[in-house]
Amino acid sequence: MRMLTSKEECLEAIQEDAAMPASVMSTGGYGNLGFECGCGIMHGVNGSDVRQVLSFRPVKILFRCDTHYTKVRIKGIFSQTCVSEWSVKNVLFDKILKSFDLK
Repeated sequence: MRMLTSKEECLEAIQEDAAMPASVMSTGGYGNLGFECGCGIMHGVNGSDVRQVLSFRPVKILFRCDTHYTKVRIKGIFSQTCVSEWSVKNVLFDKILKSFDLK
């Protein structure tokens, strides 16, 4: 997983795929599937400790926990696994969103 530490890295990473509203993809069918978060903890895609922020095609989701945003790719048809693509601390990412009036 790539850890983003600058505004430039964040802007580049968020533009890698076309972002869509979180509601476009439901994680309900993934049960207790988990992913590695930038905070160092394993979270479930349906866990109460994370919030789905954005969706990307084919099956990628940006999650937010108490301290980090983490972009996760869910892969597999019959057996799914999660690949955490990148993560950034909430403080930095929230500052970027605020500068664009997105938060």
